[in-house]
Amino acid sequence: MRVRGATFVLALLTFASWGAPLEAADAPSSASPIAPPPVDSASPVPSVDWIEFHNTHTDASLKVTFRDANGFVPSALEQFDEILGDHRSHERRKMDPQLFVLLVDLAAAAGTEPRYDIISGFRSAGTNEKLRSNGGGQAKNSQHIEGKAIDVRLEGVSTDSLRNLARALKRGGVGYYPKSDFVHVDTARVRYWEG
Repeated sequence: MRVRGATFVLALLTFASWGAPLEAADAPSSASPIAPPPVDSASPVPSVDWIEFHNTHTDASLKVTFRDANGFVPSALEQFDEILGDHRSHERRKMDPQLFVLLVDLAAAAGTEPRYDIISGFRSAGTNEKLRSNGGGQAKNSQHIEGKAIDVRLEGVSTDSLRNLARALKRGGVGYYPKSDFVHVDTARVRYWEG
């Protein structure tokens, strides 16, 4: 018991001096100081990502953390699926989580918080075809149907600036709609257009 106590006292003295030489009374002169563990700069810092959405059609709002140190938060993704659902048909679909990562990165590139107005999220095939047949310009195989696209405005950022930032990221499709004042982003192949 005495040996363990002496070892504990030596450890405390060593800890208190972090790298300072030990006094001769505390340990043999040949003892080397104990340095704090090195910091591995390559280790990633756990990411905590949140988004705030306001749906311009339903007036629903949501602010939620969707990714933490353990990965995507399933309950948050379900809330996103709900607020991004097709407000015409009341259908929902699992949205691509990478879409939300893209939106967070876009806001970071703009130097602002990820607070978005939603113009359109998921669209059912029926809704998409109805809008197309009315001359809305929707693509026949729209990424909105796949849950991989969103039309947005970012609070405090002009849509032309948002378009430029989205194009610079080169992470998917970017459509710019200046008359309706929104930007389409998706997680499909890189391509650009103006509507």
